[in-house]
Amino acid sequence: MVWHCLRRIARRRKDRAAVLERAYRSVFLCPDGETILADLAAECGIYRAPPVDLGPREGGYLDGRKALYARILSMIRLPPEEHAALQAAARLETLPEFEHDEDI
Repeated sequence: MVWHCLRRIARRRKDRAAVLERAYRSVFLCPDGETILADLAAECGIYRAPPVDLGPREGGYLDGRKALYARILSMIRLPPEEHAALQAAARLETLPEFEHDEDI
């Protein structure tokens, strides 16, 4: 099996950005992709303040996680209202589990 890579797909440099954006959007802008984005946002803490007692090493690790998530967001270019909906979904992921989650 040969993995797809940007170099094989887009031969010209100017085509690469469009090809890459289209690929990100096709992966993340669908129901499953939206679920993954909300989970990643919650997991990396992109919409939460870091703990006050965070050391430099842990802070760097957290910053790296957030930077990767920010790259995904920059590639899919969500309008503000969709970004707000994603933030709300991510916050729901961080709520404690309840016996009747389906009521949320």
